[in-house]
Parts: sequence; structure tokens; C-alpha cells
Amino acid sequence: MEHDPVIELRNVTFAYDGAPAIERADLAIRPREFVAIVGPNGGGKSTLLKLMLGLLQPTCGSVRLLGGPPSAARRRVGYMPQHSQLDPRFPVTVMDVVLMGRLQGGLQFGPYGPADRRTAREALRDVGLEALRSRPIHALSGGQRQRTLIARALACEPEILMLDEPTANLDMQVEEQLYALLKELNRRLTVLLVSHDVGFVSQFVSRVICVNRTIQAHLTSDVTGEVIRGLYGHDVRMVHHGHPHGDEHRAGRHAHGHHHHHPGTE
Repeated sequence: MEHDPVIELRNVTFAYDGAPAIERADLAIRPREFVAIVGPNGGGKSTLLKLMLGLLQPTCGSVRLLGGPPSAARRRVGYMPQHSQLDPRFPVTVMDVVLMGRLQGGLQFGPYGPADRRTAREALRDVGLEALRSRPIHALSGGQRQRTLIARALACEPEILMLDEPTANLDMQVEEQLYALLKELNRRLTVLLVSHDVGFVSQFVSRVICVNRTIQAHLTSDVTGEVIRGLYGHDVRMVHHGHPHGDEHRAGRHAHGHHHHHPGTE
């Protein structure tokens, strides 16, 4: 059904070595939502994404992805893992990288057919890089590399896009352009991203999911300084972001706590 959740977690706990990384999580993500997952390093953000994808199994509780078990639906999800920067010395073109997204988990390794190439070109068009398809990846800027990786995630023709820290190490302007691109893709796809940059990302998304072992979902308009302090244990420095009427204490749409929380592995 159109309004059934595309991702649903019910009472999910996941423990490493007996210590819960995620505890009693309940969450429903609707079709074509644009959701940011935020929280301190080690708070469980990447773990949550991997549970949704079925890359990790919950210790208890249940996860449903597109109405069924995650393993059955994973091919319908485009996933950009954390630290998926491309090795610039690797001698491949933009098109080569995007075609890797057609391998569907490496099951049908072999020559790419015309349908694969057509889909890869469409994915490049979606991210504004079609003209650079023959360029070696070492000749790209950081933002263009991230767009190439988004195109690789789009090449499997997904219904959901999941991105783990897609804007790490990008400057502010490039980061903003990347979020604007994701907002555009969100017109036809559900988009979930992990971000360490709560004030900035909340200008673009409809809901912010705060993860610090437990999970709380907030509408973007409700993400206040209090919420941020509760999550990180201190203020995130807020800077007005081109909106003269922004409320300084609102870590919401117009505020910007940039790069105070550097991405760490989880």
C-alpha cells in the first residue's frame, strides 16, 4: 500500500558483546520521506542503518524492509557506506564506478549489457555528471566523487537511498549542493542519511532521528537547542545560515553546527 512504511523497526535491540548499541527501537519510515539520522559518534547511527539493511540481525525485535525481511528487499535499496571514498590511484572512470552498482551484490559478475549502461548513464544524469562519464576518478573534485558514489547507489534502480555520512570532509558550499541534489532525488525516492551535522542537515529533511543507544524521532521544526543538548551533552555551535530571521537557539532549519562532530567509525 502507498502509505505502508517502507522501513519498520519494532522493539529492536542490538547488542555487541552484551552491551546494547541500539535499545528498544521503534521506528516507521514512510514512502518518500527524507530523514536524517544524527547523534554522537558511537551512539549507534551506522548500526541502525545496517540493521535496516539486514547486514546485522537484531538481538531481539523485528525489522521490515519494503514489507518483508531485509535480506529479500536489499536489492531495492541503494546504499552508500561510510568512508566509501574511492582510492584516487585506482585507474577507473566515472562510468566504471557507477556500473559497479549494477552488480547487485556481485552475483552476476560478467560483461555489462546495454541495459546496465543505459541505467548507469541515467544515474549519472540524475547527479549531473553525465558529461564526465569518461573522466578518470582521480581527476574529480571531492563533491564530484561523492556524486559518483551516489550515482553508483542509484544504478541498482532503488526505491530507497541510504547514505552513511555522505558529506564528511566536504566544504560547506559543496555539502549544501549535495543536500539539494538529495532533496531533488527525494521526489521519487525515500532518502535516509546519517549526518554528524545536525543544524545544517535539518534545513533539508522532514524528520531527524536522534540515536544515542535509544531512538527519538523529531519533526525538523521541533529540533531545538534542548534536543541537541540532550543528544550531544552540550551545545552545538549555531551559526546563522543566510536567514536573517533564524532563532539562534533553534538547531533547526536555519542554524548550522558545522563540523563540530567529526565522523567516527561506529
